Amino acid sequence: MRLTLAMVMGTLSGCYAGLGLPDGDGDGGEGAAAETTTSGGGSEGSGGEAVGEVDPPTLRRLTRVEFSNSVKDLLGPVTLGPVEVDTEAEGFFSVGAAQVALSPAGVGVYELALDVATSEAFADPAAATALVACMPASRADSDCIRESIAAFGRRAWRRPLTAAEVDRYLAIAADVGEQTGDEVAALRHAIWGLLQSPNFLYRVELGTTSEEDGGRLKFSAWEMASRLSFTLWATTPDDTLLDAAQSDDLSTSEGIRAQATRLLADPRARQGVRNFVAELYGFWRLGEKDKDPALYPGWTPTLKEVMRADLLARVEDVVFDEPRDVFELYDSKRVFVNNELARSYGLPEVEPDVLRPDTLPESDARRGLIGSALILSLNSLPQRTSATQRGLFIIDKLLCMSVPPPPPNVDTALDDDDGVPGGPPVHRTLREKLEPHRENQECAVCHNLTDPIGLALEHFDTMGRYRETDLGLAIDASGELDGVPFADADELAGILRDHPRAASCLVDKLQTYVAGRRTFSEEREMADQLMQALEAADNRFDELLYALVTHDDFRFANPRNTALRADEDGP
Repeated sequence: MRLTLAMVMGTLSGCYAGLGLPDGDGDGGEGAAAETTTSGGGSEGSGGEAVGEVDPPTLRRLTRVEFSNSVKDLLGPVTLGPVEVDTEAEGFFSVGAAQVALSPAGVGVYELALDVATSEAFADPAAATALVACMPASRADSDCIRESIAAFGRRAWRRPLTAAEVDRYLAIAADVGEQTGDEVAALRHAIWGLLQSPNFLYRVELGTTSEEDGGRLKFSAWEMASRLSFTLWATTPDDTLLDAAQSDDLSTSEGIRAQATRLLADPRARQGVRNFVAELYGFWRLGEKDKDPALYPGWTPTLKEVMRADLLARVEDVVFDEPRDVFELYDSKRVFVNNELARSYGLPEVEPDVLRPDTLPESDARRGLIGSALILSLNSLPQRTSATQRGLFIIDKLLCMSVPPPPPNVDTALDDDDGVPGGPPVHRTLREKLEPHRENQECAVCHNLTDPIGLALEHFDTMGRYRETDLGLAIDASGELDGVPFADADELAGILRDHPRAASCLVDKLQTYVAGRRTFSEEREMADQLMQALEAADNRFDELLYALVTHDDFRFANPRNTALRADEDGP
């Protein structure tokens, strides 16, 4: 028997509308991310915060990573097929998830994916007993099925089910059991239904009006458990965290700190930090990033994977393995390589050929995040480098400086090398080719910000390998950032580590990722306090996470003033 979504949810549109989902269909995501406008309808003020009137919070659909992690935490290591693609907004899938609803086609995709996952999880009834409160001995064992629905539903929906909700899924189990005569199939269909509900597929974190807090929208204890778990683990809460919510232990900073300490000591904290970093730096683009195979035959799927592993290992090293200054990522010589990546970095090969830590020579021009093969490759083109893309990465991701969009119908092509008709081509460096863009008034606004910084990385080709020359021509990698001169990428990395905007940008990106929207100027006080906490903790990222989740404003769905002035100029 095949359970349809209509059997589980009744009238789909009415059920989803009752939860206040955002309008619009999902579009974009991995391989086709769509940039959308910020929630709240605000414009940008100084410092990058939004101004305008704050909209009520909306539900956030689970991103693909959150969905996959949650299903596997609930059902075990099951097979998951493709689901609705993510949408990128403000640089994050977490923001896009708050702005799009599930498309009609996406409903069927989730239905099929969860059908396969639950079928696999319940294929062995003996093994499935670890997933539910009890396994029914017969179709008449309704108490067992009810208990299992209630317990599983609490974890899946991140709150207790009402009696009516339990009855709804108990009725589904009864119908399936009557038609199939299989009590395991009956329970499996009820579980399948719970996972198709918007109560699982969306993060229901809306808050309720708290008069004692000036009318602010305060998250409930159950919503706080969800926020903590998805912020620190990128997955659904476990029973211990839900028990803390039920005991009202998440109503104080002390109670939250106790749970956050437990969560950050768990291996799932690594996947939470990895997810933030992957969204921040756009790792999803790696799958679609190609290089010209004739020019770059060394661009292989295995190289791409180890590039990604290198950068994630660097992050875990400073956050978890030996907690220390997170801004070491910006200028450290420490890398993680296997032999394939070691060849790209000019490091010796060793046996066994496994991912391992290594250190670049001090004389090496490669240093820190901007020297990683992953970042250099992601921000390059199939046949050549891109100073504009590389510079934009630094400006946006590391310094949070605004770059205006290109004018409509702008020609982004660079002139090919030319020479005397019939004669050999006259090669020019990328710096020389970009000069017309910087001289054109329409283009200069953007290119004067990005290109001088991106050109500092010209000693690294489109795969991130070091080169002394470009087409036989000497490379000039010098420039300046905010009046501070640098000779090459090595010196630029040091400037970025010490840049006065580095800490505020990291805090702003983290706040945006966690809130699922661009931050508002009224939240400047929270940002300042987080930066103070980061500095006091010698820039340790784990302490920044503690400061974030224990901050009073983390317990509310909106800024301190619910209606922002339209003429707000920012801090």
